[in-house]
Amino acid sequence: MKKFIIPVLALLALASCTAKFDEMNKPTTGITMDSAQPMYIFGRTLYNGSSNDHQRNFNLNDDMYAHYFADGLGWTDYWRYNAGWGDIYWRDFYTDRLQEYWLIDEICGDQDHYKCIKAANDVWNIVLWLRVIDRHGDAPYFDAEGNYAAGKGTTLTYSKVEDIYADLIKRLKADVAALSNTSGQWDFGGYDFLFNNDWNQWKKFANTLIMRLSMRYANSSDKFKADFTAAASGCFDSPSDYARISCDATVWGDYYDRTHNDWNNTFSNCDFMDMMNGTNKGYATGVVDPRRGFWFKQGFKVDKVDGKDVEIPYDNGWDGYPFDYTADNKASIIAAHGTNRSYARLNMYEEDGFFHYKTDKASQNLSWCYSSYSEALFLKAEAALRGWISGDPEALFKQAIKASMDEIGAFVTRSGGSKTISAAEQNAYIAALPAFGSSKEQQLRSIMIQKWIALYPNSAEAWAEQRRTGYPDYASKVLTYPAVSASSGVSVGNIIQRIPYPQNEYNTNAGNIPAAFSDYNAKNMEKGISWSLKGEGGTQSATTAPSNKL
Repeated sequence: MKKFIIPVLALLALASCTAKFDEMNKPTTGITMDSAQPMYIFGRTLYNGSSNDHQRNFNLNDDMYAHYFADGLGWTDYWRYNAGWGDIYWRDFYTDRLQEYWLIDEICGDQDHYKCIKAANDVWNIVLWLRVIDRHGDAPYFDAEGNYAAGKGTTLTYSKVEDIYADLIKRLKADVAALSNTSGQWDFGGYDFLFNNDWNQWKKFANTLIMRLSMRYANSSDKFKADFTAAASGCFDSPSDYARISCDATVWGDYYDRTHNDWNNTFSNCDFMDMMNGTNKGYATGVVDPRRGFWFKQGFKVDKVDGKDVEIPYDNGWDGYPFDYTADNKASIIAAHGTNRSYARLNMYEEDGFFHYKTDKASQNLSWCYSSYSEALFLKAEAALRGWISGDPEALFKQAIKASMDEIGAFVTRSGGSKTISAAEQNAYIAALPAFGSSKEQQLRSIMIQKWIALYPNSAEAWAEQRRTGYPDYASKVLTYPAVSASSGVSVGNIIQRIPYPQNEYNTNAGNIPAAFSDYNAKNMEKGISWSLKGEGGTQSATTAPSNKL
């Protein structure tokens, strides 16, 4: 990252006074808008959009709410909230990521050879927008686009999530069109950390995102059905189609190489590990998930052997950390384990490990994950169930599970790994699954539980889908209802559904915050977003079985 930080900061300083780079902004560094190139800024927005303050942005929020991870910080209630942490992504997005997006757009202008660069920049900006509105709900959008003062004292009106979604889909469709003609296009050089200047991959990614966004409102409307069906023919279609950005372990950060391996702060969640072990109370298969060995390593204890400390696999080393069990049960389980490292570990230690990292980031697995072929297939399975597309929902469901297992094999080859999940292992796992279901609701539950597994570790998307459909659910004990702190903004018995607006918005832009959230201290985190299962402001009870409109 050292290659481009200095020139990008210079450009950001140049842009900070005005959105249109007026004549008053005469640079003294020799860098001008005419001489600037977009690739350096794009590398910055890709990497920083993924890595900045990951622990406080996502690990202590989305990772926990999705029931993927637990933590070892003494942060003992699952549904607790710290505004000083949860506000960070909002601040960084409005003050930095939007500036970077518009800088690239301004540099490219209407020059034809920058058409694909502009489209890719737009697709990535939409990924980041989703991280804002899927967490908070209504947000400054139409006023914020192109406004460099956003988040710096300027008051901006809030836009409805459904209106933002409609515009994002419109933008993605334009991006797909732009990425369909790549003749004579310039590229990002070595700074496209997502797809290495493969415009067809960017196009597939855009179509997959259209499908994702279109399905968000399927419970309330078919208004995006045509957009879904058009995009379904051009989405990710191979296990090697995986939107991910490799972590650079040589640069200081707080991703899983630090929070899990170095700091001993991040653990595997008990519910997810029960699913891996085939023992989940609400979805028992009786067989080990073949993906378990790629994602996790057995916890260990240290014993003396011939006078030396030796790591020995622990008897219950595939247990997930009991982060959300009752206090008595949790205490007894922790006491039985003795040390934190005796729980299931992220597999960072083998070349076939999904989280394996090396100093050479080009040959490591540790990555931020955004979308995949299996996600596209699970979306198609649900679309077939809803009658949006033709096809057998169960057949697509099984195809999606196999794709998830195949793409792991494609994933781990970067670090020299060679293990794959065989067809026999895939078929044996699928044969052991609970019945697909006779009703559409039961079938949706089957699709979404397996989608939750396949999305791992993309917790932002997993948490969104859980709120949208209610699955995986608490009522049937797939997920264990946690202890609830007063700081979480959730009534005991309800499900957490959003992250509050930042305190700074209440200080500087209170008049534009939606009326339902005008009281910062109210239980706002239990109020649904407009695409949530119970709709805008609706609460979801953990004891009530989900009921979708199918």
